[in-house]
Amino acid sequence: MECATWGSRVGAYLLDILFATVIPSIAGIVLLATGVDGLEALGAVVLIAAIGIAFPVYSAAFEARSGERAGQTLGKQIVGIRVVRDGGEPIGFGFALLRELAVRWLLIGFVGGWFFFPPLLNLLWPLWDESNRALHDMVVSTHVVRAESTRAEATTAGLAG
Repeated sequence: MECATWGSRVGAYLLDILFATVIPSIAGIVLLATGVDGLEALGAVVLIAAIGIAFPVYSAAFEARSGERAGQTLGKQIVGIRVVRDGGEPIGFGFALLRELAVRWLLIGFVGGWFFFPPLLNLLWPLWDESNRALHDMVVSTHVVRAESTRAEATTAGLAG
């Protein structure tokens, strides 16, 4: 499988931040500004969820899809990459949540964030890793690959079998 480039990974990440946090945050702010008690409360919940937990849950839910879009968030889908396990198999919701929430956000982001260096190192690691893997990919044994290469391999395997 052909590994995704660092630029495609960063591009997908920025798109996913837009879809998972920026748009819901704007919606939450608009609801807060309405001045209506029920809508203000809903706006507060949406804003807190968007900032606190939306990205890992969004990523896990989309990456756990089956079929042609398996391993792809909306951002990864746009740039043409996907997450797979080291053996090439797709990841399920629980594993995707482990990858995103427990390892990427809590271990590297929150715990490592106290020291600033681990999140930065995680972001930059694919630049010098021979298979373009980030630290969180190494911890959970995943690769981010070009989506076209996995589709082509699946088609070839189906024709050979």
